[in-house]
Amino acid sequence: MSDAVENMDGKNNAQIKQELSVTLARAKVTNNPLYIAKVYQQLANWHYHSLSSENKDSVYYYDNQALLMLLKTKETELICRAYKTVGSDLDDIGQHAQAEIYLFKGLKLAHSIGFQKEINSIHALLSILYSNTKDYDSALKYSEMVVAAYKKDNNTHPLIRALLILNQIYIELGQPEKGLAATNEALALTAKLPEERRNSETINVRAWRGKTYRVLKRYDEALKDFEFSWEGMKKKNNGQADGWKGDIGSIYHLQGKHAEAVPYLKDYINHIKGKTVNNPDDLKNHYLWLAESLKALNQTDSAYIYLAGGKDIEINALQQESKSLRNELRVKYETEQKDQTIASQSGQIEQQNKIQVLSYAIGGLLILLLGGLFFTYRNNQKKNLQLQALNSSLETTNIQLDKRNTENELLLKEIHHRVKNNLEVVSSLLALQSAKIEDPEVQDAMLASQNRVQSMGILHQKLYQSEHLAFIEMKNYFQNLCENILDSYNETDRINVDIEMNEVELDVDTAVPIGLIVNELLTNSLKYAFPNGKKGSIKLSLENVDKDNLSLKISDNGIGKTLNTKAKGTGFGTQLVDLLTRQIGGKLVQEVNDGTMISINFKRQLAA
Repeated sequence: MSDAVENMDGKNNAQIKQELSVTLARAKVTNNPLYIAKVYQQLANWHYHSLSSENKDSVYYYDNQALLMLLKTKETELICRAYKTVGSDLDDIGQHAQAEIYLFKGLKLAHSIGFQKEINSIHALLSILYSNTKDYDSALKYSEMVVAAYKKDNNTHPLIRALLILNQIYIELGQPEKGLAATNEALALTAKLPEERRNSETINVRAWRGKTYRVLKRYDEALKDFEFSWEGMKKKNNGQADGWKGDIGSIYHLQGKHAEAVPYLKDYINHIKGKTVNNPDDLKNHYLWLAESLKALNQTDSAYIYLAGGKDIEINALQQESKSLRNELRVKYETEQKDQTIASQSGQIEQQNKIQVLSYAIGGLLILLLGGLFFTYRNNQKKNLQLQALNSSLETTNIQLDKRNTENELLLKEIHHRVKNNLEVVSSLLALQSAKIEDPEVQDAMLASQNRVQSMGILHQKLYQSEHLAFIEMKNYFQNLCENILDSYNETDRINVDIEMNEVELDVDTAVPIGLIVNELLTNSLKYAFPNGKKGSIKLSLENVDKDNLSLKISDNGIGKTLNTKAKGTGFGTQLVDLLTRQIGGKLVQEVNDGTMISINFKRQLAA
């Protein structure tokens, strides 16, 4: 299965994921933590390799689940690797402080058992982590340790990769000549590689050397390296060659050969569109190079488009950096400190509002006084100066208010993130407790509670990832919710859920009860509509009836429910659905015809 995941071609991705879900269900039945951990790791690899996912949060989630399982075993080497992997995942999603903690846990464990291979690997990841946080002195320290260790072991392939990382750090430290020496050393080592690796590594190393030549403004030498790498990628015929054309275009641009630069830069940018970008600064530079070349060719309209694209990438990168900094604050400060910060900022905003109201009142009085002193020139001049000073004060106050509002918005996103993390902890605790319970009815109740918590956790995750804090897009939320429920009941291959709806946005106060209602109704269908292993399908939709009303519908093609009969199980789910329906002012209708359909009509609440 691991080979199938690593060699996915995009056509068989869904099938492989379905097989992994079935394998996970079987692993859970065995209650073997080592077996379960390995399946979780393959699910993480699926999200890492899948072009349809590329979801770094999902990669981290499954790798972390694998770590939790391995901690129940005595497999020390596997635990050490899992700490390293989770640390790398956290670095990828911008949680650098947490990443550092996990990497050092793995490093401590590796030292305790003399696991030198993992010590070297973790040192390499620490150098990358510190590069990402722009602590280049620390990055250089660990990178040099890795290079020295691989040289001592005569470990050629990892040594080449370590030298390339060292090259990038030297460039960031303003020492490109040292970086060039590192790439030349790496290039010389490629001759020692086995034939099946030699060509691809030579292509890679010469591309990095070309980037170093570009920093040194040795453009002719850089162009030779870039063209060599591009020609090598074309021979592989894997559809990735255009991703190597941007560097060639950059050299033509820097040499003033703008007509030659444009097609290379355009092909590179078109190739990158829709893909995950690991180096936004590099992509931004390509947009700006293309804009400058188009401007030089008097194609000003096109130049403006690419200039705007480059600026958008720069803004997005700054936003991601801001998000990373907020994550650092979340780790460093306790909840009580955050509450104090919120209260302090709210007080400051209230004080600024009072100042603004008072300022307007003073302005009105000044206007009256100016009217009374109209015929006195000197007094009139004095009052005008006072008004100018007041307007300047008001402008300053408005700027401060805008700044406070922005800070509060960022803080609210951070709170949503913390709520989501806390709900994940609650869900994990329920799962751990459920694993120790033998009574099937109690296990079922624990699983239902776990799904209710996860439905709210998914919603808060969507909120902190969204640009809007007051409302949430429900179709994407339903897709994540349904996938989670099917996975928890191991029904991904037996039951199919179709979400037939357009994108609909709801305010948070409505989205929470709607999410819980869908969780209960979908769970009820999975448990009772398809007995004895029967396959079936469930349809889910949320549509606008008119501008003020919406309709939620969930239907299945199961055995159908007998109306006016006592609810199966504890009946708590039915009571919860009725309560939540009343909370949103809705009306619930049930129909039984070749299955069961439940519809709830309710009024739309205006998003803040």
